[in-house]
Amino acid sequence: MMVQRVFPTHDNMVTFTCPKCEKPRIINIAEHKNLERKKNIRVRCTCGHKYQAVIERRKQFRKETNFPGIYKHVDHGREVGKGNIVVTDLSRTGLKIKLYENPNLVTGDILILEFRLDDIKRTFIEKKVVIKKIFNLEFGVEFTSTHLSNPSDKALGFYMMG
Repeated sequence: MMVQRVFPTHDNMVTFTCPKCEKPRIINIAEHKNLERKKNIRVRCTCGHKYQAVIERRKQFRKETNFPGIYKHVDHGREVGKGNIVVTDLSRTGLKIKLYENPNLVTGDILILEFRLDDIKRTFIEKKVVIKKIFNLEFGVEFTSTHLSNPSDKALGFYMMG
């Protein structure tokens, strides 16, 4: 059974769609506004069908991945460290990486990431990111910039649509 993922609007509204009758149901989820990541819920449609859904608090849809790559730690334009990574998920504004060893990285540090997508072209991606969250060896990072004239940004945009 597929679990439906919904993303709240700026005014805390979500739209569920019944998988049986396809009737939409709009709900105010203001009571869950302090939700940090996601919440699993059961939804009951007016047709009587019950189904599972997940309310995602993230700003952007995330796509699970498993891309090996490398990071370069940059300080004032100079490389001060590097290592291997796995890109474990990807969104239009950032990604999550897992490191193999525990470097001395902190929130706010700048990294340059290099990896290849699993698309037909095995597109090479190079992105400058800033560390936003650290959980053990997993790091939530945000792109420092995005612009469609950048080949990596263009490739990531197409990848996220596919």
